[in-house]
Amino acid sequence: MLGKLLKHEWKSTWKVGGMMLLGLLLVSFFGWFSFQAPVWQSMSDNGYYNGFTLWDLMSVGVLLLYVIMLIGLNYGIMIYIGVHFYKTMYTDEGYLTHTLPVSKHEILVSKILIGGLWMLLVTIGVFLSVMGLVSSMFGAVMPEGYSWRELWDEMQPYMGYMDDMFKDTFGMSITSYFILLAVMSVVQPFCTITILFGAISIGQLFTKHRVLMAIVSYVGIMIVANMLSSMVQGVFSINQMARSLDDNAMLGRYMNVSLYFSVFLSIVEAIILYIVSHQITTKKLNME
Repeated sequence: MLGKLLKHEWKSTWKVGGMMLLGLLLVSFFGWFSFQAPVWQSMSDNGYYNGFTLWDLMSVGVLLLYVIMLIGLNYGIMIYIGVHFYKTMYTDEGYLTHTLPVSKHEILVSKILIGGLWMLLVTIGVFLSVMGLVSSMFGAVMPEGYSWRELWDEMQPYMGYMDDMFKDTFGMSITSYFILLAVMSVVQPFCTITILFGAISIGQLFTKHRVLMAIVSYVGIMIVANMLSSMVQGVFSINQMARSLDDNAMLGRYMNVSLYFSVFLSIVEAIILYIVSHQITTKKLNME
C-alpha cells in the first residue's frame, strides 16, 4: 500500500515541482546570459574596457535577479510541500486522506519521502545551476583560445599540495570530504521536511490561528536547534583553544564537529518530530 501512496503523492505534486524545475532552468539561463556582456569579456583582455554600456548594467541586474530567484526557488519548494501537507492532512481534503485503509505511519512516510525527494531534486538543480554559472564566468574571463584542458593541466601541480594541506587541516582528503558532504546533502532534505511537518502538526493543536502557530513552532524549533548547535560549538572551541596551538588543525576540527553535529541534530530533530506528527495524527487529529 505504501507504493500506491507514493505514486499518488507524486502525481499530486509533480506539476508544481516540475514547474519549479523548469523555472530553475530559466533562472540558469539568466545566469548564463549575465556573463555575455562585454564587460565580462573585457577581463580576458587584461581588464581593458572602453566604456560601461546599458547591456553591462543589465547583466549586473540579471545576475542579482539570478541570486534572488535561486533563493526563492529553494525556499519555494519547501513552502509548497508544507502547504500541500497541511491541506491534505488538516483541512477538508484531509478527510479523504484519513479514511484510506492505511496506517498513519504509511501516510506520513509517503509524504516525507516525496517531499524530501522534491527538495533533493531542487537542491541538485541549484547545485548544477551554480556550477554552470561558475563555468560561464570562467569561460567569459579566460583569454581567447585558452581551453579548459589547459586550465586543468596548469592546476595539476597544485592539486597534490592542496590535498595534503586539506588532510592536515580536516583529517581527510578533499575527495572524501566532498563524498561526505554529498551523503549529508542527500539526508538533509528528508530531515528538513520531517521537521517542517512536525511543526505544522504542532500548529494543529491550537484551536485558532493554526497556520500562524505552525510557523511560530517552526521558527521556535530552529531557534532552539541553533542555540544548541552554538553551545556545542562554543564548548568545543574553548576546549580546543586550551589544547592546541595549531590554528589550522583547530579550525579543521571545529568545522568537522560543526558539520557532524548539525547533521546529527537534524536527524534527532526529525525523529522526535516524526513521533510528534504520528501522535498528533493518531490521537489528537482535529481538522478544520
